[in-house]
Amino acid sequence: MTILEASTGAVVVGVDGSEAGDQALDWAAEQAALERRPLTIVHGGVVQMPPGAELDPALLLTAMRREGHAVLERAAQRARDEHDLSEVATELVMDDARAALLEASSVAHLLVVGSRGRGPVTSLLLGSVGIALSQHARCPVVVRRPHEPRPPGAEILVGTDLTENSEPALEWAFRQAALRGSPLTIIHTLFEGLPEGDIAPEVSGHAQEWARLQEIADRFAPRFPDVEVQLRLRRGLADEALTQAAASADMVVLGAHVRRSIFGLLDLNVPRGVLEHAPCLVAVVPAART
Repeated sequence: MTILEASTGAVVVGVDGSEAGDQALDWAAEQAALERRPLTIVHGGVVQMPPGAELDPALLLTAMRREGHAVLERAAQRARDEHDLSEVATELVMDDARAALLEASSVAHLLVVGSRGRGPVTSLLLGSVGIALSQHARCPVVVRRPHEPRPPGAEILVGTDLTENSEPALEWAFRQAALRGSPLTIIHTLFEGLPEGDIAPEVSGHAQEWARLQEIADRFAPRFPDVEVQLRLRRGLADEALTQAAASADMVVLGAHVRRSIFGLLDLNVPRGVLEHAPCLVAVVPAART
């Protein structure tokens, strides 16, 4: 079976035997069970000879394959023990993690990774993998940031720029809230050069933003009537404001980065900033597939 065959329609999770990888695995297995989808567990690596080392590349490759199969076997057993999953597949890929998972994203339902790994030789899941996937994957990506577990029903936070670019992220967030029985907060951020913080509805000068947020909530309400929705308008740089707003959230959901300007300060990569600092799960949802 190829990585594409194993990943089609599946929740795909990258593991490397680290604690962060196990946490990503647990969340991915839970998600696969909730959505009644197959789970595919991927482990991979590239042979990297230390400078000056007198090692036999073939022996090193054999050892890496043996370790990789052991990591996958433990991960698959963990997923089966903790969740009622009918389909669990494993894939060992002797390639760069980013390349393997990006290939899988063309057919996968969802990619899940941890945000830290075990080192440059044996690790799949260095922090750069989550960044690369968030920028280039063709399906939603969830990165399990280090944080204390949230209680069941903790809020899901979704950021919107009030344009159609946010629509895929909004719909994905509503579906997750409905699936998990979580309240959903829709948040829009403004940079006004003033102290950071929430902007109350009665503060003058922001009626248009509040009206647009309410329009979004009203539009999704008929499709997701059981989702409790709150609206927030927050002042500050988008990535910092979203990171702070997510302090008690279970997950923050964002659309993939859309370039709007050739000037760096006017074109902040918000998902990257949130991925590097958020105290919760971070989901990045690309534009709808065509």
